[in-house]
Amino acid sequence: MQVQVKLFSRFREHLPPEARGEATINLPVGATIDDLIDHLGIVRRVKLITINGERQADYSRPLHDGDSVRVFPVVVGG
Repeated sequence: MQVQVKLFSRFREHLPPEARGEATINLPVGATIDDLIDHLGIVRRVKLITINGERQADYSRPLHDGDSVRVFPVVVGG
């Protein structure tokens, strides 16, 4: 299955620079949000994930072919 992913801020480094933070990711059918995060190699704290424009709190939620996923990091300021 394929999902559209957009990564924000420092998470963009998990994709090639030419992707500009956006990519189509291939995952096995039944993959979850947690599986996507692992696949991307994101180990930092995630602040917010949306799927198809809706906030997601349950990272065990299965993804579906064609989903649009947005991943935002925790922002730290000084």
